[in-house]
Order: sequence, then structure tokens, then C-alpha cells
Amino acid sequence: MLDGGNGGGHGRPVNVRILKTGVEKLNLKPQYIGGALIVVLVAAMVLTSFYAVPQDSVAVVQTFGAYSRTADPGLHLRAPLGIERVTKVPVERVIKEEFGFRTVSAGVKSEYSTSDFSAESLMLTGDLNMADVEFVVQYKIKDPYLYVFHVRNVEDTFRDVAEAVMTREVGDRSVTDVITEGRSQIGINVQQELQDMLDQYETGVDVVTVQLQDVNPPGPVKDSFNEVNEAEQEQDRMINEAWKAYNTAIPEAQGKAKRVIAESNGYATDRVNRALGDATRFDAVYLEYKQAPDVTRRRLYLETMGTVMPRIKSKVIVDDDIENLLPMMEIQGAAVSKKKGGGK
Repeated sequence: MLDGGNGGGHGRPVNVRILKTGVEKLNLKPQYIGGALIVVLVAAMVLTSFYAVPQDSVAVVQTFGAYSRTADPGLHLRAPLGIERVTKVPVERVIKEEFGFRTVSAGVKSEYSTSDFSAESLMLTGDLNMADVEFVVQYKIKDPYLYVFHVRNVEDTFRDVAEAVMTREVGDRSVTDVITEGRSQIGINVQQELQDMLDQYETGVDVVTVQLQDVNPPGPVKDSFNEVNEAEQEQDRMINEAWKAYNTAIPEAQGKAKRVIAESNGYATDRVNRALGDATRFDAVYLEYKQAPDVTRRRLYLETMGTVMPRIKSKVIVDDDIENLLPMMEIQGAAVSKKKGGGK
């Protein structure tokens, strides 16, 4: 700016006049001002010539914007006044990215943000249902050079890739599988596929773990989904009880059937063996009979009488020469009957 006067022709710089006025007021000589500027410049060079790297990090040093070297933890020198720029990369720190929720304060009783992050967690499943999938991805920086130079905004790229991989994995499964038994396998598959894509993009990031934090149906249909889930669990319980009864009754019936069959086979074997024995005995007796008919006939008679006679209570032995046998039998029978009846 110029101070345009009416009598001069050319104006004078305003800042020069102000500077001279200030110097005159402070009573400073020009050589003192130059010395102070040199002191300030030297102090700035000294202060910008050192940098410290934390124990969990390394430093990527750039000279005029180009990669120069990687410095280990500790105190180091560098070219001052912005000639060398230092970027500290926490290679030993596990970095956590949260999807669908945000942790405000972690501890025994963690607090979470009340903001809506459903745009990150609402996903379409393979059976055309919606699932609210909250998950956590932890990673470490394995190559600081790639992390700093190969991808711009690595954090944003990492989140976009992780969300895309999780969405695709959930889209290949049913909502029941995502909410129940398939959660652990989803985490394993997402970790492997996410690592492959990050290596392909040369991000210098190593995925440590992928964990599904909370998986639920969307809020408006949560109650209905829980009712359906309870009904399916009740169905499974009834089916299991039916199979239990089946597995109890069928082996018992099979055991009884086998026992009856075994008893029948035993009975049949016994009857056959008895019949064979009787037939063999009859054949033997017949052979003896053919050799001595009278002796065999007498022996059979005696054996038969020996079997029959002990069963008869009253025995009458009759002589061949006796007469009037029947009247005597009737008188004896009447006397026995009268005695049983109590008469005289």
C-alpha cells in the first residue's frame, strides 16, 4: 500500500514509516535487530533439527518430499527448517476400527455413542433378509513405506474395503446362519479376503483379527424375528424329543422281536430233536422186536403196566376161573357208595 499525498508525485510505503516509527520509539539500533533475527533463526534451526520417535513407532523421513530413510525409535537429527519432514508410523500398535457402533470410553462398563451408524452395519443376506452386523477389525502396520506413500488416506481405504468384504460375505449366507452358528466362520473368511485385497492394493497393513461384535435383525422386525426363532427352536426341540422316543421304542421292539424269534427257533429245535429221538428209539425197538417178538412184546407190556398201574387208586385182580364177577363188583360198589353217604 502507498500513502498517496497531494504534493509529492510518488507515495511512500506505509509499512516502512511504521517500522521506522516503532524502532524510534523502542530506541533500537538496526544492528540489534539483525542480531535478534539471527538468534531467532538459529533457535528455529536447532529446535527443528531434532525429533523423537516413540518406542512403538518408526519414522519415515522425506527430503524435499521424497522418501529418504526410515528411523528407529529414539532421538534423531534431521535437516532443519522443513527440508526434511518426519512422519511417525505406529508399527507396534494394534489399531482398531469399529463398524456400526463407536466406543466412547472403554473399561469394565464401556460406553458407546448414541449416534446412528446403521449405514455401516445394515446388510442384505442371501435369503433377501436384512441383518444389523456390528463388527470390529484390528490391524497393524507392517510396512511403513507402503503405508505412507502407496495409498492416500489408508484409514478410509481400509474401512471401505473391510465394509465391502463383510457385505459380500454376509450376502452369501442366510440370515439365520449370520446370526447364529455362522458368525465365527464369517470372521475367518472376511479376515483372509480382506488381507488379500489390502496386499493387492499395497497398503502395508496386516489384519490381526475380524470379530462380529453383535448381529441382530433390524430394529423394526426384531420382535417378529425373535418369535420366529423361538418357534424354530421349539420345533427342533419337539423333533429331538420325537427322535429320542423313536430311538428308545424301536430298539426295544427289535430286541423283543429277536427274543421271540430266538425262543421260537429254540422250541423248534427242541421239538425236532425230540421227534428225531423218538423216531430213533422206535426204530431201535422195532429192530429188537423183529429179532425177538415175544420178548419185546412182553417187555413193552411190562413197561406200560409199570407206567399205568401207579396211577390207578383201586385195583382188582381177577382170577381166570372166578364166576359171577360182575354182581360182586356191583355189591362192592354199592357198599362203598353207602359208606361215603353216611348210611348204615
